[in-house]
Amino acid sequence: MALSPDEILNHEFTKKGSKAYVATEVDAFLDQVNSDYEALIAERDALKVQLEQSQSQVEALEAKREQVNQSIFVAQEAADRLKKDADVEVKKQLTHAQEAATKIISDSRVKAEAEAERLAQENAELTNEQNQLRTEVESFKNSFLQLLTAQRTLLENDELAEAVHRLPIGQVTANRIGKVAEAAPVEVSSQSEQESDEQGTAEAQGPVVVFPESEDQADNH
Repeated sequence: MALSPDEILNHEFTKKGSKAYVATEVDAFLDQVNSDYEALIAERDALKVQLEQSQSQVEALEAKREQVNQSIFVAQEAADRLKKDADVEVKKQLTHAQEAATKIISDSRVKAEAEAERLAQENAELTNEQNQLRTEVESFKNSFLQLLTAQRTLLENDELAEAVHRLPIGQVTANRIGKVAEAAPVEVSSQSEQESDEQGTAEAQGPVVVFPESEDQADNH
């Protein structure tokens, strides 16, 4: 068992007489003290070696920790840079997409407005044309009704027969009469007989219907 400092300090040697110590006891005590201190020195040296090794390991770990921290710092900077670049790119793409969408919507609105305006113009033109055709049809109907009314009035008033009698003899009728006269000459004794022959020739031609001119044609003449 190793000696404690108190044991070393308080150890008493056997005295021979009033001042002498037993040499064997002193030598044995010194040998034990020496042995204990050699063990302590060896233990101290071993602990020192272990301490140095531990210190080396600590320093190595510190170096690795610094490397790791540096790597983490670099990785963090890279991540921040990538995140910043990604945010910028995303914002750029988003802005581009918004501008493209706005342009598409604007172009579509312009085209839709132009198409709506064109369709409205075509509708107005078709409406005007329809109204014009309706007016023309109404005018034609009125003119036709007026013509029918005039013809009916003419037939009811016996003006048609008088108009037929007042008609002059055409060239074709005159040629026909000439041929008939050459084939069978007849002496005309008086003017009444000539009128009778003209009346007979007119009757041979058949009735002639005279349509009165419409109001538009009468205004033009």
